[in-house]
Amino acid sequence: MLGIFSSPPFYTDYVSLPAADDLVAPYIGGNPKFFPFFKDAVGAIDGTHFACSPTAAERAAARDYKGGVTQNCLAACNFNLEFVYIFSGWEGSATDSAMFNDARLTDLHILPGKYYLADAGFPSSLGTVIPYRGIRYHLAEWGRAGLRYVIVHYSSRIRSNCECDSPVNAEELFNLRHSSARNIIERIFGILKNRFSILVIAPHYTMDVQARLAPALAAIHNFIRLYDPDEIKDLIDEAEDIQPGARMPQMGDLAAGPARAAERALADGKRDGIAQDMWAQYQAELTEREGQ
Repeated sequence: MLGIFSSPPFYTDYVSLPAADDLVAPYIGGNPKFFPFFKDAVGAIDGTHFACSPTAAERAAARDYKGGVTQNCLAACNFNLEFVYIFSGWEGSATDSAMFNDARLTDLHILPGKYYLADAGFPSSLGTVIPYRGIRYHLAEWGRAGLRYVIVHYSSRIRSNCECDSPVNAEELFNLRHSSARNIIERIFGILKNRFSILVIAPHYTMDVQARLAPALAAIHNFIRLYDPDEIKDLIDEAEDIQPGARMPQMGDLAAGPARAAERALADGKRDGIAQDMWAQYQAELTEREGQ
C-alpha cells in the first residue's frame, strides 16, 4: 500500500504543483494585510524533520542540528492546507537551502512571476520571498516582546493566527505579515504529524521505505482534505510543527552560490517593493484612525 500511495497515479492525482490559471487563494485575497502584497504567492515552503531509524553507517549523517536522528523533508503547501510538493529522504544533517537548490534543478518548477513564502534559511530567489534577516520574525518573538495582538480575519474556514499591530518600520511590518502568512506550512506539518504518529516515532524499516512515508501520507492528507474538508477542524487550531527544519539564516544565500547574485538582487528588490507598499498602506490606516 505504501508504494501505491507514494506513486502515480494516486500520488500525482492528489499532490501537484500550482497551475498557471489558479486563482488567488481566499487566505490571501480575503485578508487586506496580505492582499495585494502577496498576490503572487502560491504557497509556503519549508523543511521539516521526521523520526527515522538509520543503519549504523547512516546514523552520523542522520544526526540533525538538535542532536536527534531524523530525515529532513522539503515540502510546499498551498493556502488551503494541501501539500503541492514533497522532496523526502534527505539526511537530518541536510539544510533547507541545500534541499531547495537541488529541488529547483530537478522537479520543483515555479511558475514565472510566482513564488513561495520561505523563512530565512532559504536563498533569496525569484522563486522565494524570504524575511529580512536580523529583524524579529517568528510570531513567538513578537509574543515575547509583550506587544498587543489583534486577530486577522479572512474569508476562509481556516482560523488565522494573531498578528501584532505595533511594528516600527517597513521591515518589521513585512516580517510580521510574512510570518503570519507563511505560518500555514508550520500548521500543515503539525496536522500531518498529529494525524500520523509514524512520522514522530521512528519506524523500523529500511531508509528507502521510510523516505516514502512522507509523500504517501501527504497524498492521503490531501485526499482527506478534498473529500472531507471539515475533518481537519479538530486538528487545525493547535497545529504546530514539533520537529521543524533547521533555521540557520546564515546558510540560505551562501548555499545559493555567487552565480545567483543577480537573482538575489532582483528578489531582494521585489521584497523591498512589497515592504514599502505595506508600510505606506499601514501609515495611511494609522492616519485615518487618528482622524476619527
